[in-house]
Amino acid sequence: MRKKVFIHIGFHKTATTFLQQNVYPKLKQEIKYIRKKRINQELYDLRLKRLNDENIHTIRTNIEAFMEPDKPVLISYEGLSGSPFSQKKSKNNLKVLEDLRRTFPADTYDTHIIVGVRDQIDLLTSLYVQYLHQGGYKSAKTLFKDWEDHGILDHYHYYHYLQKVEEIFGPENYYLLQYENFRNDEYGQILQLLQYMGIDRVPKYNRSKLNRSYGVMQAVIARKLNYFVKTPLNPKGKIPIADIPKIGIVSPRRLLQNNASFALHYKRYTLPVNLQKVLQLKYQEDNEKLAEAYHIKDYSKS
Repeated sequence: MRKKVFIHIGFHKTATTFLQQNVYPKLKQEIKYIRKKRINQELYDLRLKRLNDENIHTIRTNIEAFMEPDKPVLISYEGLSGSPFSQKKSKNNLKVLEDLRRTFPADTYDTHIIVGVRDQIDLLTSLYVQYLHQGGYKSAKTLFKDWEDHGILDHYHYYHYLQKVEEIFGPENYYLLQYENFRNDEYGQILQLLQYMGIDRVPKYNRSKLNRSYGVMQAVIARKLNYFVKTPLNPKGKIPIADIPKIGIVSPRRLLQNNASFALHYKRYTLPVNLQKVLQLKYQEDNEKLAEAYHIKDYSKS
């Protein structure tokens, strides 16, 4: 009998982290959830490395060590859908799907892929703000040009991606979660997802909260400060982030992402209008196909 495996691959900013922290760990009776920290190296290799057959065998063996004979397996890691903050051209997310199939071959594993999608402009706006949180200093236009050159923006052609999922794993072996539906009906969407995994209950969990990210003012100041601060996204920065006893980490993010900063001025950050138009055109044809084929909201009309 084939082992049932569920792999939640993201995308980023589609409630994946929320489910990892608040729901998946509470399913111990029904499913074996392998936390990322247990297989961190294996997931890193699947996300970024070119893998030969020996590498794949090692990854499979190491993951199997955490499996239980009488339970389905759940793995959740949004990095498998792409690496937006990689500073060089990263492994294509379609290649990651192929390597997941190699790791869990169809003759041994009944593998199901869980995919979360979200309006690309909203998702990419959120990713840009996260980039600033993490110490980035480039303008949205410059960063997105880098992402275009590195193939990262192509990761968000959802229709093309889902067609690849169906091709590799089968048309019945995936679950599509639309983030906008999750925001409108959190409990109902969690229930439907768990039912897909054969679980008929929603465990008690902490409801999701929208964390307030940088607004317009915070984003502008963060870019200026981040230019001088040394971080993984700005290794040439001259000022290291300080960890002061009894005070903690002193960084631009701590200065800007707090109630005092938001009380002084807060207006929700949005990408420049011209950049939004470019992105809208980039994804329009794919989004129209997505809406028609998968009967979900047409992001091209957002």
